[in-house]
Amino acid sequence: MSWRRALRAAALRGPVARAPRDAEPAIGPHGHGLRADDGPLLGAARPRQGRYGDCWVLAAMLAVHEAAPERIAAMIDVSGTEAIVVLRGGARVIRTDRRLPVDAAGRWVGATAVGGGPGWPGLLEKAAAIEVAGSYRWLQRGIGRFGLELLTGDRAHTHVRLPAADRLDGWIREGHAVLASTHPLSHRIRTAAGPLPRNHVFALVGADPSTQQVHLRNPWRPDELLTLDRRTLRRGILSIDVTARPVRTGTARPDGR
Repeated sequence: MSWRRALRAAALRGPVARAPRDAEPAIGPHGHGLRADDGPLLGAARPRQGRYGDCWVLAAMLAVHEAAPERIAAMIDVSGTEAIVVLRGGARVIRTDRRLPVDAAGRWVGATAVGGGPGWPGLLEKAAAIEVAGSYRWLQRGIGRFGLELLTGDRAHTHVRLPAADRLDGWIREGHAVLASTHPLSHRIRTAAGPLPRNHVFALVGADPSTQQVHLRNPWRPDELLTLDRRTLRRGILSIDVTARPVRTGTARPDGR
């Protein structure tokens, strides 16, 4: 069943509020309680990682949102504070609500949309916590490829031998979601934005075959574009993950960003 059909079928079974909910995930470290998010759900703002160490989930969100924002919108159905979220391409339907973790001061702990509240990133992160292990704590260790598969339901391939810029550019133009993961010693590699964070996952959103440069977005600061030359990429990046199929249909964007 496709992700669109799964969401439609879940909605047709009756009001979201009447369906049995999945168990509330444990809020894990940093969380002090829950607060209902009554702000805007969808929008053009990119997802930003919060205090949980789940870059593999947030970078996957960022990569899918860059390639196909309509895909994100089609994964979510909300009625008031109640929500249905479709994961794994329709294989898993999560029934939950928009209550999300906050710290002792009432500040959001998890993912947010840049410039706003949790919105769709916080809701997807909660659904991921429910699906992975029932706890935000267990989201703090993961691999980028699994984040792509969790969101899309499609297989993702890991490339340890880093692809050339023209191949990366081709994937992005075709509408694939692409990630780049660093290694334990990446903090020794300097960039224009400072040292690369170690054991971290970025969304790879562009590549220039003429200069061999690649463009990354960090889920910590998703509106900033980090450009790496080929040498820095080879020294600082451990692997590239790419969805086996495009997540976007239709005409590719001209600049891959």
